[in-house]
Amino acid sequence: MLEVIKNRRCIRTYLNKRVEEEKIIEVIKAGMQAPSSKNASPWEFIIVDDSELLEKLSTTHHRSVHVKNAPICIVVLANKDKFIKAGKWIQDLGACTENLLIESVNQGLGACWVGVFPKKKLVNKVRETLNIPENLIPYALIPIGYSEEKNIFIDKFDENKIHRNKFNV
Repeated sequence: MLEVIKNRRCIRTYLNKRVEEEKIIEVIKAGMQAPSSKNASPWEFIIVDDSELLEKLSTTHHRSVHVKNAPICIVVLANKDKFIKAGKWIQDLGACTENLLIESVNQGLGACWVGVFPKKKLVNKVRETLNIPENLIPYALIPIGYSEEKNIFIDKFDENKIHRNKFNV
């Protein structure tokens, strides 16, 4: 598993190749295994594979252009009805989203985290595009597909960022 984590990268180019339903479900299962405050599991997902909707989502903001070329995009949503402790859902959805990305790599796929929340303009654009009810908050877009780009290890370890007991300058 550590190799998958080390090799995860944002992949923004996709082949015109369908992603198997089994792989999509495995990716979403991984997302649902994320820890959450009070075990609330405040997430919902929309699997978008309609080319017109992918095109519309690609105009959400300048960093989402590549969404139109992905065979699928998983839209990660926060369900307000599942919020138990104020603000904890943001951490819950972050953990969920990271699990989606890691499992995508494990399935031999490329993926990218396109942030939506907390920018109201982006949240509203995704909500309008996908007819999302008010109790659900669009959190992120995760375009996924096969790619010729490789998830290549880049060593980000920096021992200067590690402190023991107290912060040391």
